[in-house]
Amino acid sequence: MPTGNRCKHLYCGVFNYQRQMFIEYAYAYTEKQAKLVFCQRIAKKAGVHPGVVCNTFNGNKDNFQIKKEVEFKEVNDNEI
Repeated sequence: MPTGNRCKHLYCGVFNYQRQMFIEYAYAYTEKQAKLVFCQRIAKKAGVHPGVVCNTFNGNKDNFQIKKEVEFKEVNDNEI
């Protein structure tokens, strides 16, 4: 979890779940955390347990893609 003054980055996830495409955006510290957020959102929309969705996107199939859209960095006032 967050330590110090770390910033969350903006991630974009594209998921193919049960023949439906889901495009989601989330702020997270890591790609792994973003994937969990995406899975929770998709599960809520599909009306299933998040574990079911996470298991679908376990890496065995090429059915999702996550990329970092924007990377934020903490800057001290004296560095501006």
